[in-house]
Amino acid sequence: MLSASDSSANLLIVDDDETIQRLLVIAAQDQGWRPATASSGPQALSLLNPSIEAIILDHGLPGMDGLQVLSRIRESCPDVPVVMLTGLNDAETAVQALRAGATDYVTKPFELKRLFDLLREARENRPASQPVTVGVRAPAKPESSHLQSANPQVRQLLKQMEMAARLDSTILLTGESGTGKSFFAREIHRLSQRSGEEFITVSCPALPRELLESELFGHERGSFTGATASRAGRFEQASKGTLFLDEIGDLPQELQPKLLNVLQDREFFRVGGNKLLKTNARVIAATNVDLRRRVDEGGFREDLYYRLNIIELHIPPLRARVEDLENIAVGLLNRIAQRRDTPGWTLQPTAVEALRNYDWPGNVRQLENVLERATAFTEKTQLDASDFIPLLGDRRAVSKVGTVGLTLQEIERDAFVQTYLRNGKNKARTARELGISERSVYNLLGRHGLK
Repeated sequence: MLSASDSSANLLIVDDDETIQRLLVIAAQDQGWRPATASSGPQALSLLNPSIEAIILDHGLPGMDGLQVLSRIRESCPDVPVVMLTGLNDAETAVQALRAGATDYVTKPFELKRLFDLLREARENRPASQPVTVGVRAPAKPESSHLQSANPQVRQLLKQMEMAARLDSTILLTGESGTGKSFFAREIHRLSQRSGEEFITVSCPALPRELLESELFGHERGSFTGATASRAGRFEQASKGTLFLDEIGDLPQELQPKLLNVLQDREFFRVGGNKLLKTNARVIAATNVDLRRRVDEGGFREDLYYRLNIIELHIPPLRARVEDLENIAVGLLNRIAQRRDTPGWTLQPTAVEALRNYDWPGNVRQLENVLERATAFTEKTQLDASDFIPLLGDRRAVSKVGTVGLTLQEIERDAFVQTYLRNGKNKARTARELGISERSVYNLLGRHGLK
């Protein structure tokens, strides 16, 4: 074993348990590492030097615990892979470790093979342009988000988004349907070190369970009816890039263990296959449901929830950021004009006021729909309130009026439409939220002329 001060060591093992220390040193040497050891946080920090390529860090250290040590390590060595050792089923500590910058974690008692596989993969996957540095922070990427906001909450969100993009950790985007979660996912990918690689989207509720499994993991020829050829899944295709799992709250329960395994081990089998495949895809997931509540109700695995919720970015609804509504609308109008190859339109103050006074249950997606319709047949280049009020539902266009003066049928229609739009026009989710059958949703669509 190398002495703790030996500058030729390339692996630092930090654990106050001598038995575990000796076990890890022997295993590390068998794997070709040159280990050095430390029994406390201060001792570990004193051993940091440019030759250290990876760190095994125990959480339960005396005095300065592992999370505090990790924070100090990240100040001087932002790029060195760190695998945290945590207690059995201590999910909260594991999540805290990943958020604090740990590359991964394993729980005690742990498998030596898994631990050293993680270290090897972490070392191999580090960008070659980022050598180990001690005492100097890695320079930030020059790219920054093109997005701007006058809303303090959104400005903080954009700042967090830029930081999260560079961390390469799993990200969970939360927010109501239509708030732009897929747009934010693409922006995170653009700002990340993977920006030159594939960005692939999978909508979890869009396919039946059997096809969704094949979409994610691929399949072998003959594995099911219609599988006339082998096919790579999205985890293979996005192996160097980003995989965006939209509406993850609707992932079937049968597939949740398989997704958990991929996130933990970066390994999977194709449907009907027996060859173990690897992936290095960065996962961004999005949901418009309360996943924590779904866990409590038994509809979503708790361990998968913690694996996905490493970094959570909550996107506020449009009604909570009315300061940005005009700029968002102008941007959408410019995009519509480019798509149609027309000169474009401007918004009169009355139009802006009408848009701001509406509560936008369908958020940005609904706003874009309204702008598309308002500009479809007009010959004007300047849009005013009269172009929007009819599209927003007459008296319901100004949400401040509330339900005063509306008939019972109008109130019912308003409540149904808002629920339907909030759920992205997904009939099954609308039925669940309203506590009615899916057939009743179809009937209401017909009754209110929305089919």
